[in-house]
Amino acid sequence: MKKYFLRVLALLIVGGPAQAALDYGLELGVRQQNGDAYGPVSTNSRTGFQGGAFVHIPLEGNVAHFRTGLLYTQRPLQTQSDSTGTEIDWNLDYLDIPIAVLFKPHEKFGVYFGFIASINISNSCSGDPACDVDSVDTPTFPLVFGATYKFNPTWGLHFYIDANNAVVARGLADYKSVGLNAMISLD
Repeated sequence: MKKYFLRVLALLIVGGPAQAALDYGLELGVRQQNGDAYGPVSTNSRTGFQGGAFVHIPLEGNVAHFRTGLLYTQRPLQTQSDSTGTEIDWNLDYLDIPIAVLFKPHEKFGVYFGFIASINISNSCSGDPACDVDSVDTPTFPLVFGATYKFNPTWGLHFYIDANNAVVARGLADYKSVGLNAMISLD
């Protein structure tokens, strides 16, 4: 199944008459992450990192594009016990595969909506010797809304908001973030 998916993706990228409008490249940026924790605990948002590759594959008419890619995403969060004041830093890292429809009425600008197939690849916590990241729910499928803007054919910005309204790990849920990435197109 995995080989079949990769072959189909390769054919979409290198074949077909719409290749001229194909947009692909790299992006790198920061994100502000927040979430909820169960129990008598407060949460503090944290800044994480996101970087990787993107592909915009044109659909019929070249106004709509299939937006996907492969991104390394950090989803950190800090909790603080309301009774003891103990702070715990939760570090969850993911491999994200965006699956969205991008509407590009102009070559320089587009907006998209979809979801992310988010696979946990690393998790840890610090600040309390008793902390333990347990029962990480993976994969998750956060909803995502975003916009892209190109200053010129090579450089641009990618702004996005994503939300995972579900359990992320034992005691952690409802992660939300906003991010801004610099984009470089390689097409």
